[in-house]
Amino acid sequence: YGSENSNTKDDEAYILSTRRPFNEVNCEKERTKNYSADNAYNGDVEMDYKMETTKKALTACVTWKNSKQKKRVSNSKPLSELLEADTDSAFCSSPRNAYSSEDSVATSPDPELHLEDANSYGDIHDDEDEGHKETELNDYGTQRVEVEKKSYSTPISSPLTESEEDISQTSFEVHSSGKSTPQRRPPKDFVCPITGQLFTDPVTLETGQTYERQAIQEWLDRGNTTCPITRQTLGSTALPNTNILLKRLIGSWKEQNPELAMEFRFSETPQLHTLNSADLYNSSGLSSQGLNSSPTLNSNSDITEIKTKRSFIRRSGPVASSPISVVSQATLERMTSELRPSISHLCTSQDLQECESAVLKISKVWQGCKANPIIQSHLAKPAVINSFLEILSNSFDAQALKATVYILSELVSVDDIAAQTLKKMDKDFECLAALVRKGLVEAAVLLYQLKPSSSQLSFHDLVPSLVHIIITNIEENEIHFPIYFQPKEVAIVMLERMLSGGDESCRSLNALTVISMKALPALIQSLECKSLQVRFCAVSILLCCIRGDGSCRNLIAHRAELAPVLELFHTGNDGERSISIAFISELVCLNRRTFNNQALQIIKDEGTFSTMHMLLVYLQMAPLEQRLIVASLLLQLDLLAEPRKMSMYREEAIETLVEGLKAKEFLISQIAAAETIVALSGRLSLSGKPLTEAWLLRTAGFDKNYNAMIKAEKPCSQEDELPEFLEEEEEAAKDWERKVAFVLINYEFGALFEALGKCLRNNSVELARPCLVAATWLTYMLKVLPDTGVQDVARRCLLQQFVMVLQSSRILEEKILAMLALTSFINDSGALKDLGSYIKGIYKPLRQLKKSSTAAADILRALVNLPSVNVSKLCSFAESALADSSMNGEIRSLVHCGGRIFSGHSDGTLKVWDGRKRTLQLIQEVREHTRSITCISVSSSREKLYSGSLDKSVRVWAIGLQEIQCIQVLDMKDPVQDLVVSSSVACFIGQGTGVKIHNWNGTSKLLNPNKNVKCLAMGEGKVYAGCTDYSLQVMDLTSGTTSTLHSGAGARTLLAQKPIYGLQLHNNHLYACGVFLDGVAAKVWNLSLSTNNVVGSLSTAADIRCIAVNNDFIFLGSKSGTIEVWLRERLVRVGSLNLERGNNNRVLCLAVDKEGDVLFSGSKDGKIQ
Repeated sequence: YGSENSNTKDDEAYILSTRRPFNEVNCEKERTKNYSADNAYNGDVEMDYKMETTKKALTACVTWKNSKQKKRVSNSKPLSELLEADTDSAFCSSPRNAYSSEDSVATSPDPELHLEDANSYGDIHDDEDEGHKETELNDYGTQRVEVEKKSYSTPISSPLTESEEDISQTSFEVHSSGKSTPQRRPPKDFVCPITGQLFTDPVTLETGQTYERQAIQEWLDRGNTTCPITRQTLGSTALPNTNILLKRLIGSWKEQNPELAMEFRFSETPQLHTLNSADLYNSSGLSSQGLNSSPTLNSNSDITEIKTKRSFIRRSGPVASSPISVVSQATLERMTSELRPSISHLCTSQDLQECESAVLKISKVWQGCKANPIIQSHLAKPAVINSFLEILSNSFDAQALKATVYILSELVSVDDIAAQTLKKMDKDFECLAALVRKGLVEAAVLLYQLKPSSSQLSFHDLVPSLVHIIITNIEENEIHFPIYFQPKEVAIVMLERMLSGGDESCRSLNALTVISMKALPALIQSLECKSLQVRFCAVSILLCCIRGDGSCRNLIAHRAELAPVLELFHTGNDGERSISIAFISELVCLNRRTFNNQALQIIKDEGTFSTMHMLLVYLQMAPLEQRLIVASLLLQLDLLAEPRKMSMYREEAIETLVEGLKAKEFLISQIAAAETIVALSGRLSLSGKPLTEAWLLRTAGFDKNYNAMIKAEKPCSQEDELPEFLEEEEEAAKDWERKVAFVLINYEFGALFEALGKCLRNNSVELARPCLVAATWLTYMLKVLPDTGVQDVARRCLLQQFVMVLQSSRILEEKILAMLALTSFINDSGALKDLGSYIKGIYKPLRQLKKSSTAAADILRALVNLPSVNVSKLCSFAESALADSSMNGEIRSLVHCGGRIFSGHSDGTLKVWDGRKRTLQLIQEVREHTRSITCISVSSSREKLYSGSLDKSVRVWAIGLQEIQCIQVLDMKDPVQDLVVSSSVACFIGQGTGVKIHNWNGTSKLLNPNKNVKCLAMGEGKVYAGCTDYSLQVMDLTSGTTSTLHSGAGARTLLAQKPIYGLQLHNNHLYACGVFLDGVAAKVWNLSLSTNNVVGSLSTAADIRCIAVNNDFIFLGSKSGTIEVWLRERLVRVGSLNLERGNNNRVLCLAVDKEGDVLFSGSKDGKIQ
């Protein structure tokens, strides 16, 4: 290049090879000194000239050129070295630094900013030498005239006839013919100075400069407070409204210049950084060695060819962070020539195979020059896109389908218009959905790029297909074209969109589908994905699965790594935090307390930061419904260790629960707070539902609900049902329950009781039930925990509410819960006294609850024993049924069993009655005994009935659902006066003395032969005999020995010879009735005591002939037809019943149901009441 033989054409070629193309230089009137370094990133070096300076440069170009040639020849040096001699020349550095100097950096507003920084802008200052500045302009002016001479054949010396505006907007468009024709660039006011692209959302700052909103917002987000061009400090960093007028003008211009608008369209804000010189040279087709290693050009090279190869140097819009893509003219021409016939065949051919071949060719062209604006503009036309869709609808060639999907995916990613075109076509979505269902994973990626709604995805039933993509390991060699996203990740995102949208039933159904297809392991593995979006979607899907089927909670809790979830909670937005905390809280709702403790410990220890501290911070800023979940989790983490006197985490958590209960304006929050307290008890089912209510009902003796829930739940494994495992689990559950209840009850000396009391006074039906369960549980735990004085607060706040529920509620479970809570107050004398004041209102409900709960008897027993309670005012009796059997003679015996009444009559008739209704209804009547039936006894299993008669026989009856049937007849050889039976023997009183023992194997023996026995009772292997000398004998059936419980010795009157007419055993107490001395009609012995002393007696003047006892009362039937009613616990007479039917109204027998609601009497006149 430095030889004497160099010609002018070589110099021109060299100059052109080392400059930026003319069509990328934007000349502006407004700026003459400020230059943006970011424009180097966009491939545009912006220079500003005044009009007269530009004209002067054009007229001086010839002189400069000739002088340079002479100087180069005389010095015999390469042109590059001569250019390097002037360090301030525009061509002595890379294009990026062509207008930067040490002076400009030094005088920058911020000394830390320079051209290497993403936020720096170089300046040309006023103190620069005028001659030097003119040299720079002359240099560039020479190049400019050279290009114009080649392109337009304009003489160099001709005056400039175009305006600066026209020059700044002149560019070159390369056609397939290889010729360059002038083309209009977008007006400079339509182009953002930062991005170099057309405005889509222009905003005009207070300095008068207009920028793309997204680009200037990114500039301000980086901490800058000045205008990028004028460097003036902005008064406000808030962006103004869109410049509507400018936006309309740009829209009109786009309609007139669609292809140019496509080329300069804006897709996203580029990252504000500067390419280095190597990147710029490589991207523009220059040697990486810089200007000193200029490419060797042939003297016959066509300068126009060089120009056309460089005319496409422009930043690709959609890939903002990538280097500038440049395609050589020859390559572009070849690709264009290949593309056009393929597009023509695709759009016009009726041959499917020909169209498929065209698609494959188009995909190869696209891969060769991806995102080239010219290629992109051809493929993005609606007609072409519609042809691609026809291929998707009709083709069966997998390779063609993948290529089509690949092209559309690429177009959607770089062209917003193409994306909108696809979105407007409903058939397109249906076609893609069909391809996804057929297993084309690339179609799932394209479908994701179209951003379908959850309703669209649900309508096409894509859940199974997406799950299949998730659980299938897709090898890299199975994907023949590069795709923007991983199919598995895309499937997870779309699946989450489906599961989070729609109604509750739809979400539940989709979740069950995911579980049934065994996708949980793959989703659990996705929790460790690097993409936060995919990780969040996996968490959301797993949460939906847990809520849809809680039984999968154990699998997820045992396999999931919680550190990524905690990281998502720490770094995510509000929505991601909400889902993450809900997911974590669900994982600690396992049905095993030991597993829950392990999961809580992992949560507490995992994560880079303190989990408890993060939860505490989030607790203070989260919405109320989220705060309750966080408070529950925070409290559980705090209670992993033994509760201390003070804990910041615990105080904040419980305070949140109390605030939730007190939020009267937010009923949902009150309900959620009560349910949170209930769940904290730690008793949960396999599905994660609280078992607290069912457990409390079982504790009260009503285990129907608890057994039903446990039966519905399937155990995790047989190992979980081992006795040692269950024992350990129950111990852990009790320990946890005590910990939680202790801190809740003692918070601010019973503040929780006050809040629950106020909620129970609320008239809301939805709030009443969870608050009642929470209050019952905490009140019941008062009996277990040490007394800290909080019981008085609970009594003051809740006692009246429990009484009201017991009186007014129509739901049996609510009554039982209130009754169970009241049992916590019966051991406190003060509370029991207060409860006694409500005895009139709760006495009847408590008696009714005795059928369903054993705890009701405890409360009644405590209440009726109060001295202040007059039980006689509480008891009321009314005749509810009368059955006349006088035609069958006297009623000699009555037995109540399973809601039925069995009556034995003097004519040998045995009748069966339905005693469950107010009127006795005869079910069956049999007469197989020939003489009077004197006694009836029922086995402990209630499967057999035994009837004894004066006809010297005992008949055995099988008790069926409706009727009885005689299955055996035993010959006793003596008239049977009374009979008691067990599983092995039958004991009866014959005509003579003693008690006869008859084994079921046929052998018999006589016990206590010296006594005349009147009545019998049997219990715990012993037979108790009431004798005619008013003594009580005890016979041990195992040893055959006899002892005396009560002796008749010492009686001095003939009244002492009156016999004992009746015996009853109840709750290990023996009740005997007859005519004792000193007006005593009945006596009571406690058989559990070692002594044989009488523990109570009933004094009456009536001639008592029979007795019946239940849990509450003792009934004494007299010869005069009066039935006296006594309180069993206090042995106090509370009332009497008079038959008053003449002389034959003597009460011969009594029977009572176990609950004590109904009393049956049989009289001498043959009637049953």
